[in-house]
Amino acid sequence: MSDIAVTSSAELLGGFRITIDGRTVTNWRAGKSQALVQYLLLHRGRPVSRDTLRSALWPHLPPSAGVTSVKAAVHGARRALCVPGERHSPVRIASVDGGYLLQADHLRIDVATFERRMTAATAAVAGGDRTLAAGHLRRALEVYRGDLLPNQDAEWAVAEREWCRVRALHALRLLSDLALDTGDWWAAIRWNRRALEVDPYDPAAFTVLADCHRRLGITGAALRWDELAQSRLAQV
Repeated sequence: MSDIAVTSSAELLGGFRITIDGRTVTNWRAGKSQALVQYLLLHRGRPVSRDTLRSALWPHLPPSAGVTSVKAAVHGARRALCVPGERHSPVRIASVDGGYLLQADHLRIDVATFERRMTAATAAVAGGDRTLAAGHLRRALEVYRGDLLPNQDAEWAVAEREWCRVRALHALRLLSDLALDTGDWWAAIRWNRRALEVDPYDPAAFTVLADCHRRLGITGAALRWDELAQSRLAQV
């Protein structure tokens, strides 16, 4: 997708924001219209049935009440996504075969970009091109600004959040390993400090941080990393 053609974007990593033709959508009404859009964004490219939306967004409601809630949320989401003065919004929810499909013209979704770059990195690793893999990994991490939908505690969001977090940690571990292989201790330190931002209880990151500081002759910092690791991991 060309950046020139992109006029709308959806950000789910580090927080939620959707922008349509340069206008950030803010008029979310009470209810779960925003959550419904988030769910459809995560399941982009394929229809989602009303029953699936009902069980995901209203797991404790009886089916009859849940279906009504889905219809109300879809109505609210369509109103929020509507661009003033335009008949058709570039981002819209279509009704298809007993469900709904998010349709968009040139919508850049950060999660999709992150996944695409991670897939490219995996292919480069499999092909033995470490330099190309490192480039894709760095570009993937540029997109990963934080946890996916950090304010959303529903099961479907928690599962996707953990998957993205695991993928980000994997990228950081690969970049750390590449730096260690070339003796670039400062780069390894940078990647492992970032890993602790993603997972404050990552034991591998603590180990590499302490070891790199020792290799650099900064033994005081190495000891402090060891102490912080013992203190933090004792809480797990």
